[in-house]
Amino acid sequence: MYQSFPVAAVPERERFRYFQSVVDTVFCPMQVQPQGGSDASFRGCVEATDLGSVRLARVATSACIVQRLLGDVARLADAPYLVKFQLKGESIWSQRNREIHLKSGDFVVASMAEPYSLKFCSDFEMPVLALTPRAMRALTPNPDQFLGVRMAADDADCGLLSSFVAQVVARMSRLREPMISRVEANILDLLGGVLGARAATGVVSTTQQLGQIKGYIERHLHDRRLGPGLIAAAFKISTRGVHSLFETEPKSLGRHISSLRVESSRRMMLEDRKRSLTDIALDCGFYDLSHMSRCFRNQYRVTPREYRAMVDAESPSAMPPSGN
Repeated sequence: MYQSFPVAAVPERERFRYFQSVVDTVFCPMQVQPQGGSDASFRGCVEATDLGSVRLARVATSACIVQRLLGDVARLADAPYLVKFQLKGESIWSQRNREIHLKSGDFVVASMAEPYSLKFCSDFEMPVLALTPRAMRALTPNPDQFLGVRMAADDADCGLLSSFVAQVVARMSRLREPMISRVEANILDLLGGVLGARAATGVVSTTQQLGQIKGYIERHLHDRRLGPGLIAAAFKISTRGVHSLFETEPKSLGRHISSLRVESSRRMMLEDRKRSLTDIALDCGFYDLSHMSRCFRNQYRVTPREYRAMVDAESPSAMPPSGN
């Protein structure tokens, strides 16, 4: 859901306090201090949207200092990772005793579970991607190795990711399903590629690799090609290796994908009661409505049409019994 926070509409003497509250709500508790002027001269803009499992926001303000202090860290249990893209202006970033200078097109990975500081000497604009620890570890098994590391716009892959995020931010108020899920998948795939190319060498455990593959599957449910071949190519392993990772799981690879697609279709039916079942089936990666109906019935013992009728007759939270 897209949100815009009208900082400019707030009376001047209250703008900075309002902006501070917005930052705490959109991201997590942190301290913001304007530079070179009073609170009344502060200018700011915040807008945000949810891209599936991640949140994308655009922050633009006049010169300021942002800090995440120990007291702020203690106020949040499951602190996210933030990927901060320097779209306009420059900044000085510091975490884990590392200080880097970010210029336009650069980005940095930050952990909100640790203190940090960010100084903007002039007006700036910064898209920010917020990921849960689980989502971040699905991209790279050791995300903390990237804290305080400058991802330079001059590097082709980093520049590509920054440019794509900038394009998405410019259009995020107009994004609608099913495009949102595709945008999320593309951003996370690019970010995972950037981090994977720079990860410290080491052996990735079976559990870590399985987690990364499951994250990849969740991001590509809409792709009807999704299967052992596509996954094997993405992770540079054999199709046999992909299947072997699921041997100790409750569900095989095929059943895992089918189950996630069915659950995704069920959520879409709840979110938009007027949307056609055929459109939902195609957006979730099924070949057609008949394919979705068979899988849905196997999992929930009712067809999608029957489930929609149950929802309309009872409540939006109606949930059929699982057949698995």
